[in-house]
Amino acid sequence: MIHNTKIQKISPIKQRILQFVDSLKISKRDFYAKTSISRGTLESETGITEDTVAKFLAIYPEINLTWLITGKGEMSGVKEPVTTSTAASSSAHIYKELYLEKEKEIRELNREIGEMRAELAYLKNEVLAYERACLQKPVAEPELELKE
Repeated sequence: MIHNTKIQKISPIKQRILQFVDSLKISKRDFYAKTSISRGTLESETGITEDTVAKFLAIYPEINLTWLITGKGEMSGVKEPVTTSTAASSSAHIYKELYLEKEKEIRELNREIGEMRAELAYLKNEVLAYERACLQKPVAEPELELKE
């Protein structure tokens, strides 16, 4: 029998944002207030939204986007002058990485759904076999007492 228990973990991007917050030596409460990100968002076991990333980057533009998305490179990047084309390129890169992360999550969930469907079919067959076995057993007739 297949038992599949998914243990959801905090997304890697959230983990890196939390690592950055730790490096600032400020409380999470102060971080949430400064960025306008809802309290607890980064600790929740869900993916990360574009809105959360945008709020974070608006307050901390010095963050290295490659590090934030992939974990490669230094935490803080060299601050480049932001032009429309670099901002659009950065946004496109972020959206692409978020899309790929969600696509990977969807593939994993579809795999789990397939496993659960197989387990459900197996269990249905087991129930049917049990029901058939119960119907085929002869039912013992109760003995009657004769009164004299």
